[in-house]
Amino acid sequence: MKNRKLIILINIFIFLIAAAGITYFYISNHLLTDVSEIKAKSMIAIFLQIGCVGAVLPVMLFNLTNWFLKKESKARSVFILLTLGLLTIIAVYMFIMYMTFHEFSDPIQ
Repeated sequence: MKNRKLIILINIFIFLIAAAGITYFYISNHLLTDVSEIKAKSMIAIFLQIGCVGAVLPVMLFNLTNWFLKKESKARSVFILLTLGLLTIIAVYMFIMYMTFHEFSDPIQ
């Protein structure tokens, strides 16, 4: 039971860090403004609409990696970790690029 609580806490931590990072990246690259210039209401909307959606993928890949480490042998785990790490980087980059170049019907200002 203690192990499950630790995994849940790590999932929440990864989710919050990834959501904050994606939100910051979106604001600084897509909106081309400083984070301090955006209103709190707009920042919360960006966090919920873009950051939280994008943060689901790293959490899912962390859980998949954790599951593989428990089920697979230690020799194959290094290959699996490298493959999942590369897939995580590619998937997050693709999501960020999609969100950066996607035109919303109601732009957040």
